[in-house]
Amino acid sequence: MGTSELIRCRVVACQVGPGRWEFYLINDSDAPLDWAALKRVLYEWGDMGNSEAVDVQVRDLAPGAHALIWRDDDDCAEMRVELSVQVRMGTREGRLTFEFPLLYKLTHKLTLAAGLDKAGWPVSAEF
Repeated sequence: MGTSELIRCRVVACQVGPGRWEFYLINDSDAPLDWAALKRVLYEWGDMGNSEAVDVQVRDLAPGAHALIWRDDDDCAEMRVELSVQVRMGTREGRLTFEFPLLYKLTHKLTLAAGLDKAGWPVSAEF
């Protein structure tokens, strides 16, 4: 498989206020994504968790482009968060999973995310 066939993405969690976070999908692939859809957001605190089925869709995401896919105002910073994103590029389709640790512990470690020009915590995935 050549590099151009890989689907590579990042999701960057950006703090926009106390307990408020935005999650941006960035296409790090060499080709545009036909579409991407955030399908599920999972929250876990200790051994307790819950999930929320969603269907946030983005179409024609160019290489290097980004899109806001989730806003969380429910203080997700104190829980582990996992975003499940279904993606399609040409004939390739699959699911990418982005797992975020307890974000409140990372607020002093947020860095400028390449391609987004916002401070955040990036998580990468590919297939």
